[in-house]
Amino acid sequence: MKVLILGGCGMLGPWVVKALKHRHELILTDINPPGDDFEGDFRQVSADDLEGVIATAEGCDAIINLSVLREDRKLAFDVSTRGNYNMMAAAVEHGIERVINTGPHFQLVGET
Repeated sequence: MKVLILGGCGMLGPWVVKALKHRHELILTDINPPGDDFEGDFRQVSADDLEGVIATAEGCDAIINLSVLREDRKLAFDVSTRGNYNMMAAAVEHGIERVINTGPHFQLVGET
């Protein structure tokens, strides 16, 4: 299965990549590049970029949105909300029936 991971270089991304990389073809996106040990398809696309997410999702079978961790809670909410909307818009555009969305409640860091 071809899986698009939005926000794949954050706190959860490397763990999801590790769990899926031997069974699935992964496309990893983030505003930051992956570590040197990542071998695969990386695209520097922000989850809040609607056109970028839709274009990157073409040909995928599933989308996982992990793109919510920000120290600024308002920014975290904005990225999570837009990222979720963009993921769903891409899924509708390309007929992708498998989507997973995480939220800031799974990725709290720092003072709350």
